[in-house]
Amino acid sequence: MKNTCKLCWIILSLFLLGNVILLGVWWFGKETQNRQEVRRFNKEEHRREMRDQFMRNTNINDAQFDQMYMLWKDHSKRMYKSKMEVDSLRQLLMNETFSDNTDTLVVRQLMDQVSAKQRKIEAFNYNHFRKLRDVCETDEQRQMLDKLLRSRIMDDGHRKKRFRGRRKRH
Repeated sequence: MKNTCKLCWIILSLFLLGNVILLGVWWFGKETQNRQEVRRFNKEEHRREMRDQFMRNTNINDAQFDQMYMLWKDHSKRMYKSKMEVDSLRQLLMNETFSDNTDTLVVRQLMDQVSAKQRKIEAFNYNHFRKLRDVCETDEQRQMLDKLLRSRIMDDGHRKKRFRGRRKRH
């Protein structure tokens, strides 16, 4: 090989190496920027935002909000536990689906357990929302609360949380 040809290959190699390094620095710089934009969940901030939204949209007072917040916390804990139980039963059912020796009796029992737990979840949801309505002192507050809850429950963002895949721990 001629010296000029070797020189061209060296220059081309250095140019490619420089581009790879530049792209790497740019990519990793972008990753750290995205990590900094992720906001940690702050319970007190969430509580303040909920309080402001409830007071603005339903005209409730502080004592009513505190009652509703305690109901919401209790409901969240119970729902998380119940949904984890349903998910584990569904996982067992999925394992039976891909098993070579599927026992139909076990499958039916698992389906019955899933439906019984789901029925309890729906009953608890119903009772929870009735308790929230009972905290309201006037019919106007109940109507405003109903409107707020319907808009939140029917919102696509809330429904996506009900996907039965993996759940994040709180």
